[in-house]
Amino acid sequence: MSSYLVIARKWRPALFEEIVGQTHVTRTLRNAVSSGRIAHAYLFSGPRGVGKTTAARILAKSLNCVLGPTPTPCNACENCKGITSGSSVDVFEIDGASNTGVDNVRDLRESVRYMPTQGKYKVYIIDEVHMLSTPAFNALLKTLEEPPPHAVFIFATTEVHKIPATILSRCQRFDFKRIPFKELQQHLKKIVTEEGVPFEEKAVFTIAREADGSLRDGQSLLEQVLAFAGGLLRDSDVTEALGLMDRSVLYEISDAIIRKDGAACLNIVEKIYNFGYDLKRACSDLLEHIRDLTVVKVTGEAALLDLPDSELERLAGLAGGVGVERLHMLFSIISRGYEEVSRSSSPRYSFEMALLRAVHLDGTAPVGVLLERLEALKDRSVAATASPAARTSGASPKVYEARTPEAAYVVKETRPVEARPPGQTDGSADGLLEYLKQKLRPLSDALGAAGIEVSGSTVELTVTADRQPVLKIKDKQIESVCSEYLKRPVRVKINAAAGDTGAADKKKETDPLLTDALKILGGRVIEDRRRSNV
Repeated sequence: MSSYLVIARKWRPALFEEIVGQTHVTRTLRNAVSSGRIAHAYLFSGPRGVGKTTAARILAKSLNCVLGPTPTPCNACENCKGITSGSSVDVFEIDGASNTGVDNVRDLRESVRYMPTQGKYKVYIIDEVHMLSTPAFNALLKTLEEPPPHAVFIFATTEVHKIPATILSRCQRFDFKRIPFKELQQHLKKIVTEEGVPFEEKAVFTIAREADGSLRDGQSLLEQVLAFAGGLLRDSDVTEALGLMDRSVLYEISDAIIRKDGAACLNIVEKIYNFGYDLKRACSDLLEHIRDLTVVKVTGEAALLDLPDSELERLAGLAGGVGVERLHMLFSIISRGYEEVSRSSSPRYSFEMALLRAVHLDGTAPVGVLLERLEALKDRSVAATASPAARTSGASPKVYEARTPEAAYVVKETRPVEARPPGQTDGSADGLLEYLKQKLRPLSDALGAAGIEVSGSTVELTVTADRQPVLKIKDKQIESVCSEYLKRPVRVKINAAAGDTGAADKKKETDPLLTDALKILGGRVIEDRRRSNV
């Protein structure tokens, strides 16, 4: 009875040319072997399942093949076969995770002194080398500093940051990258084709997507699905065998959000929850889906997307019904929802609330349009604060200077102010009030109906309740002008007229600037935090 060989082992590359998605590494190694520039230590780093250990074995065969050193080992001689099967006496594969101690490295140092038995080199492949202890690294360091000419070390790791700098500096480092999606998909298609398995394009796409750049993971998932499905590879079998959510659900959710159908969103979450799919993963998939929608909306094409043709047309249709600004807002809302789902003890409720926030997101206007509207609002605000006399008399314009916080509202006239000469005051409260209106033009409306009383070093202003907060904010400027007029330091008290309550709140409700701002920005007042409301 012959033993079954799993896909990952059956399809393991035997030559540098067969390694998928690591051309930048394999080309350098082939050229190094061809030119005889063979280093004594190599470090292969990168994610799991992308070909690090496979490349190490091929390099070992290239060095010890009877035709070698050669960049294309024959894979037929005893040396090549021994390395492939793991029985070579000159190539040692060491698991760094289970041989972490200094004693293990000392044994290696004793062994490396002896000449190879069959091949030209003794090759030591240490997988997950970052698991070695600090004393073990220190023991290895001496050997790396002065290695015998017949020894080659190849280290492989998924966590290169854990390796001491003293070791890194003595190795040629090669960084393996995640395998590009399209290359991974094409390689899986090649496998199922040569294995004689009928397949759906979308099924291979789903497996390649779940592999997340790891060829070994993709091959293992393919093996699992084939065991489940039997003789036909269908997308429905892939989702069922791997416990995945059907991608059509993402389109249902995004369509419901765009149509602002909250009930549909809740029904979809119910379906996902009953299926038992991870809601955190569902939220993550939705984020990626909204990103794809945005890419299609902005670029008008799908060249940047790793999606099957069956989805591209539907994605373009959805993107046509929503603006870029709203997509940006939707991404922000779902991104925040993802964080809430990740932390929540009730992830379903957090996911539902995030979707409902996205549904009830009001449409937004482009930023340029909002800026134009705000500029117009600013112009109306300036006009509203000017005094009636200034608007109708055609007087020369004023320049408002903000030299310091205290002088922010002091007016600099384009012609001299007719102020009283120093030392000449009439002591009249009415004269002081007129002087205040003249010097503090932006406050003239608030001072228009004020009552004023001067008593020694105190000046009391009595105004309606709605104008009191405006004057209180500027009490320091008012005191400064009063002191200037009266030629002595004074303290200003601003009182509300008796019986005048609630006027300020009524004014807020009818404030034309507030009304215009809400209309321009499409918002509503949730909380009023102005000083006058404290």
